[in-house]
Amino acid sequence: MFIFGVIFALVAGILFGLIGPTTKIAYNAGASVPIAIFLRYAVATIIILPFLPYQKNLFDVFKKNLKYFISISVGSIFLTLGLLTSVKFIEVSLTILIFCLYPIYVLIYSIIVDKEKILLSVKILFLITFIGIIMVLGPSFKVINLLGVTLAIVASLGATSMIIINQKMSSKGISPIPINIFINMFNVIFFFIVLKIFFSLDFDFPINIFLLILIPSICYSFALLSQLIAIPKIGQSYTALFLYLEPVVGVLGAVFLLKENLEIYQILGAVIVIISLLSASYITSKN
Repeated sequence: MFIFGVIFALVAGILFGLIGPTTKIAYNAGASVPIAIFLRYAVATIIILPFLPYQKNLFDVFKKNLKYFISISVGSIFLTLGLLTSVKFIEVSLTILIFCLYPIYVLIYSIIVDKEKILLSVKILFLITFIGIIMVLGPSFKVINLLGVTLAIVASLGATSMIIINQKMSSKGISPIPINIFINMFNVIFFFIVLKIFFSLDFDFPINIFLLILIPSICYSFALLSQLIAIPKIGQSYTALFLYLEPVVGVLGAVFLLKENLEIYQILGAVIVIISLLSASYITSKN
């Protein structure tokens, strides 16, 4: 049912939004970036493994659709690396703003390539929502680093490719569970090799650090699963639109969890985003 797809998309947006502030808490407590990256995918893999025995002909599914599984996994790698490296060169708010262009990329692709019919009112809501995102993030354009901007675009395109490829996979009858399993296992192996070669993967850290890293890892796991479930139910464009809730939750999480300040225009922007998403949900459910 459509309403369940909307719920899963909103859950994905909320959980994705919580990853940023909860990861920052872990960093502040002494967690390292390489460990946080690796454990994100390792924990996600462990969480999804109990579903493995219930998947019929899993290896045949992987074999017949290997190009799709590899493509969506590579997209997730570009997303992760792009986001984590972009913030080293430009402000976090600007990185997130550029990254949040991906729902618009998905919309353009859906209209031009897939010939998906999107209501004019929903197209307008895309624009209004993005304006609300700009207000929420309040990015600074004082220092523009071309490399940082490029990396943020790479992350955004990675997210775009994941949503589009997932739509194609769901049209072939591939359920979200195998996709989730493959993405996480692929990333565990990839990042273990890369981080082991170029960084130090030191697993000797206090239990409290592990528990703090565990929180955003669990958020990521269920956020990805919710997104994968939502796409075949409501389509790639509408899923992308509801994922605009992510930066709003991220900013609110920073306020309540990290005690960061929130300006009036940011509150107004959050209200605009929420009202736009509720409007989109109502309009699409009626049509």
